[in-house]
Amino acid sequence: MRYLPLSPDEIWEMLVAVGLNNIEDLFANIPNDLKLHNPLNLPNALSEIELRKLMHVLADENYDATKAVCFAGGTGYYHYIPSSVNRLAALPELLTSYTPYQPELSQGILTAIFEYQTCMVGLTGLPISNASLYDGSTALCEAARMVIHQADKPVIAISNLVHPSYVETLKSFASFDGFEIRVINNHGTRTCPDHTKRIAGEVAAIIIQSPNVTGTIEDVESLSRIAKENGTYFIQVITEVASFGILKQPGKCGVDICCGEAQSFGNALSFGGPHMGFITCTEEFLRRLPGRIVGETTDRHGNRALTLTLRPREQDIKREKATSNICTNNSNSMLRSLIYLLLMGKQGLREVATQCYNKTHYLADKAKESEFEIVNTDSFFNEVTLKLHNKPANFDKEMLSRGFIVSPTTPQLHEGMKMLVVAVTEMITKDEIDAFISTLAEVVK
Repeated sequence: MRYLPLSPDEIWEMLVAVGLNNIEDLFANIPNDLKLHNPLNLPNALSEIELRKLMHVLADENYDATKAVCFAGGTGYYHYIPSSVNRLAALPELLTSYTPYQPELSQGILTAIFEYQTCMVGLTGLPISNASLYDGSTALCEAARMVIHQADKPVIAISNLVHPSYVETLKSFASFDGFEIRVINNHGTRTCPDHTKRIAGEVAAIIIQSPNVTGTIEDVESLSRIAKENGTYFIQVITEVASFGILKQPGKCGVDICCGEAQSFGNALSFGGPHMGFITCTEEFLRRLPGRIVGETTDRHGNRALTLTLRPREQDIKREKATSNICTNNSNSMLRSLIYLLLMGKQGLREVATQCYNKTHYLADKAKESEFEIVNTDSFFNEVTLKLHNKPANFDKEMLSRGFIVSPTTPQLHEGMKMLVVAVTEMITKDEIDAFISTLAEVVK
């Protein structure tokens, strides 16, 4: 953000415009005993040159994916972001756009939201999308809340192959919302269908993640069929939306609600945020969807116009009819995703997904050559889980010191098993994969 200081003349001009003689007059209504009469205990001001140097020193204390090769994944992935995304998203008329409280004056940002919704509907194969969620884990919580209210049954079942941070966030929501969470066991690196069948008739929804925390692609169609046969809703969580490029659409697999994290679409890792959650669903959940939905209408002259079609937030409608208190449409993150998708198109997104898939399988082959055991027993996308015979206590730091960022998350498949989930994106080269496997063998030998 640019720093634009005001000159004394400009300050005086504004004071005159509002009929005041000095800055102190702006605060005349504040009692004198509440005002600060001593200078703040702050360091001396820096020149612009000094300030820039200081900020560089502070920034260098962070170790990001531009200074090391990033093999970490789980809830955030290091993808290429076209320069146009940064440039266009930073335009003042777009950067400053926020919640469109006056739709008739906000056609620009409404158009972006409408087009984003259209993209997400096309990618997931489900007819309804919003653009108003904070991140993937809270998107899951909102999806759980939707099915619980729709089914009027305060209990859900979630696969133990859903990312641990998502499960912990859901547990936090459940403790305050008063619903029960049951866990579905795994069979290898997939959710157990037999356990799913036994529990399906007792819960409002079955929740699985695909690709799951191990990187394995779940048999979504079979699991959703089990849910439907027992009159239960089915939710698919997705933490890596790049998988949309080559995997079957959730809507075509019998999914009722698809939710998760869309950070991979044009949003940087940014040390954990801001990221961007998403939800798409069937029409049955239209009036339970959190956030806002932008729809088409016509103005008094008959011209096409956009408006906020549904607003389930308590600020906008009667409190007893509100379904969520989410209040931001995360517009800048959404805008970046939209620009990314429009620039990449179907072919570009398919190319990214194909590179992720091929490079991950190349890494798996190299790992086998180095006598690492691959935990995944079924197909995987851009993450694969390796079994480690030895994993030092300072493993993450040791790998970082050698130039590699790894994921700290370890799936709990078998007690005591030491594992490492490795993510590979289009940013990783063949030489970097070779070097990673060689270094990994040295560290865990």
